[in-house]
Amino acid sequence: MSEADMPDINLVQLLFNFLALSASYSLFAVGLALVFGVMRVVNFAHGEFFMLGGYSIWLLLAAFSGAPLWAVFLMAVVVGPIIVGIIGGGIERMIFWPLADDAFNGFIASLGLSYVLQATVAISFGVVSKSLPVLIPGQIEIAGAILTWQRVIVILGAVLTMAGLWYFLKHTRGGRAVRAASQNRGAAVLQGINLHRVSFMTMAIGAAMAGLSGVLMGSVLNIGPYMGLEAIWKAFIVVIVGGLGSISGALVAALLFGFIDSVASTSGYGQYIVIIDTVIMLVVLAFFPRGLLGREAPTLEQGAIKRFPTILPVKTIQVISFGAIALALLVAWPFVVDGYLLGVGVLFLINLLLVISYRTITSMGGWSFAHITMLAIGAYTMAILQTQFGISFWLILPLSGIVAAIIALVIAWPVMRTRQFYFFLSTFAAGEAIRQCFIQFKGTFGGIEGIPFLSPPSKVLGLSFFDPVNFYFLVLIIVMICSGILYTFDRGRTGRTIVAMAENENLSLALGTNVWALKTLAFCVGSFFAGIAGALFAGYNGFVAPTDFSTGMMFMVIAALVIGGNRSFLGPIFGLVLLTVLDEFLRDLSQLVPLIYGMTIILTVLFLPQGLEGLVRRLFASQTALQASGDKGVSHASRA
Repeated sequence: MSEADMPDINLVQLLFNFLALSASYSLFAVGLALVFGVMRVVNFAHGEFFMLGGYSIWLLLAAFSGAPLWAVFLMAVVVGPIIVGIIGGGIERMIFWPLADDAFNGFIASLGLSYVLQATVAISFGVVSKSLPVLIPGQIEIAGAILTWQRVIVILGAVLTMAGLWYFLKHTRGGRAVRAASQNRGAAVLQGINLHRVSFMTMAIGAAMAGLSGVLMGSVLNIGPYMGLEAIWKAFIVVIVGGLGSISGALVAALLFGFIDSVASTSGYGQYIVIIDTVIMLVVLAFFPRGLLGREAPTLEQGAIKRFPTILPVKTIQVISFGAIALALLVAWPFVVDGYLLGVGVLFLINLLLVISYRTITSMGGWSFAHITMLAIGAYTMAILQTQFGISFWLILPLSGIVAAIIALVIAWPVMRTRQFYFFLSTFAAGEAIRQCFIQFKGTFGGIEGIPFLSPPSKVLGLSFFDPVNFYFLVLIIVMICSGILYTFDRGRTGRTIVAMAENENLSLALGTNVWALKTLAFCVGSFFAGIAGALFAGYNGFVAPTDFSTGMMFMVIAALVIGGNRSFLGPIFGLVLLTVLDEFLRDLSQLVPLIYGMTIILTVLFLPQGLEGLVRRLFASQTALQASGDKGVSHASRA
């Protein structure tokens, strides 16, 4: 960019933007950090509390349509956070407290809760975003810079809230209890502190702060059921860099990103903020794996899944029988269904490879949120190599996996030194940054419209893969081969070593195990096969676009493993089958799908923490025990 093309930056405007952005970031992220500090739960639904705050002001405007706007705004500032705080406290009682000793399942439940709240609001008020009038009109103009009164209120609201929170934590009995529980829960209990009450109070305060942020930003942003997704992404960036559970770290990071984002937007690079912030986060994690002022994430066993009492394993003959029946059904599928259900079968097979490869990643002790991004990388590799270079599908297929594995390796360098929640949240941010690259760099990736006119592979032995049946069997064969490789890897020495390392990472380090290499290997292997699935996905659809690879699709993958179980290959298959059937039953009620997904996940972690796989194993164990009891009875009778 030449000097003449450089934007004329107004330093006063830069200061105004910095104050406004830092205020909104801190108000939202500090509540998230407070909840983690006390409850050791990363609440993914924190963004939905922000969204509920925004809707509270919209509902009050509708209810008091004749009242002055400023009066409705003042009412919302009081009523909105109170209502959202009560909702947060009730959720803590129903969901988070029963899972207080299971940090990972608490986090997974918050994922489900996020979708339940989004779907509930979408069904109740519609999916179309709503614009609010300017509630506090007017602006301040200094040296050519403009600061609206609405943003002044945001800044003042954040400052007053932070001051009130500081006073509460430093000078009140309840605040001292919160600080004690945050520093050492065990010692707090010995001092007579009621953790049950403290957790409820903390969640209510955190939710109220998110609700207040939604109220203050309501007339600045559009109100919609999915507005919390962008907010939670930014909050995760802030709390990761500041350090999970550190309020001071969240404030420092909020100021840091407020400055960076204001410089980017004032300089004309606002569309790249997601990418810039993610790169900064990855650089910080490369040198400070726990963030600038953070603490270690809570220890989570076996890839963040608790070990359960040993259950009698399923017999080999039963596994073989199940596999034979499943294969027979898959082979017969194209001959007994119509064209639509044949397409459902193709997508099911691609998703099957996706969830099985994701299980390989979870076996190393980390749940990545970038797996759908690896699917997207494979699909875009297929699209670019085919449309721009004319390379054969058969060569593109392995290359798609290789490119995805290389990108995974680049991400792994800074994030593999992190643990548990840091890993999940950092891959969430990295995945979103890569998706933004697909949108922003239109010349290479086609922008939001994507890349069209993709073709399936050329003929083999006279078979045309434009024929849906032939393409189905091609995908079936590729998925079977890839699944066999992943199964062999999982059952081999390296795979078993990775699982053992995940059981106790500190012990593995003490024994001289290269933990970083093992985790990176599992991450790259899983990403390779996700890239293969992406190439198949692009070949089937005939085009790729960023909207194909949303957080909703990633949620489906996680749901398949949580609902089905991830201790063996059977679990993800059970989960995926159930979710696919639900999708088809609710085809005409698509808004209900995320609601039922979310409820199913919450109920699973509360009442069936081993998933459907654990239920099946219990049934087999009960059957075997009854058989053994019957045989023993027959033996006693014969001796008599």
